[in-house]
Amino acid sequence: MPLVYMRRARVEDASAIVEIIDNARKYLKLQGMSQWQAGYPNQDTIIEDLSLERGYLLLVDGQPAGYSAILTGEDPVYTLITDGQWLNSRTDYASIHRFAILDRYRGQKLAQRFMTGILTTFYEQGYRDFRIDTHPENMPMQAVIIGNGFEKRGVVHINEGDETNGIRWAYQVVL
Repeated sequence: MPLVYMRRARVEDASAIVEIIDNARKYLKLQGMSQWQAGYPNQDTIIEDLSLERGYLLLVDGQPAGYSAILTGEDPVYTLITDGQWLNSRTDYASIHRFAILDRYRGQKLAQRFMTGILTTFYEQGYRDFRIDTHPENMPMQAVIIGNGFEKRGVVHINEGDETNGIRWAYQVVL
């Protein structure tokens, strides 16, 4: 069984993270989804994540296999929700963005383990409210989200690159 763990991403991980994101972008395109096809996230996004120390890597036997950015506090993406509502009006939550696994690691349940690691790490830091969103057609990500106890709460609209007012399903879990 491989050694699987999560750690905070570092500047020297930038090229591996860009590879993970680009690989996920290609996968989404092959699935016919518009998610991440408008130039976001990109290298500048990753550099900003790293400078703000909000990037996390999933490693398998020491090799980068997944990436996610975790933002804490009020997230402007989640300020306005339609077709539903958040379970509470708290602003001290953790939001999970840019969640991606390299294709050579897909099908190994690593996304579930990565999500569990994120929830555990931020629970230990005092966060109990977690939010995430994904494209309505991104069934694999929805399975990961729902498989970790999140419930669909409504719709948020994102502006990513050239995509404006993109519809994303919003999920929340309160531990």
